[in-house]
Amino acid sequence: MTAKKRSNRAPEEALLFVLRHPLRKRLLRFYVEAEGTLSPKQLTLLVNEPKISNVGYHVRTLAENGAVELVKTVPRRGSVEHFYKATDLVDEVPWGRAALGLKAG
Repeated sequence: MTAKKRSNRAPEEALLFVLRHPLRKRLLRFYVEAEGTLSPKQLTLLVNEPKISNVGYHVRTLAENGAVELVKTVPRRGSVEHFYKATDLVDEVPWGRAALGLKAG
């Protein structure tokens, strides 16, 4: 697994950037609620998005902003499935869970 460059944004700024796009907001909510790992392929089914490339792009954006982190990769039929989990970013920002429509943890 290669480390991607993370943004240097403050937690509040990173979360605001992530939440600007409605699909990223939905994806982040799934990650926080899952309390485990999810792949873009799994999320494609959960959000009923026909293009895995679109979901993958937004998951990478979540990772670049510190909202999720890559925890494992699994070879799949000549490709690689990436599994991510939520970081503590949502809980680091006082209004983070409320912005996702979640109860305080």
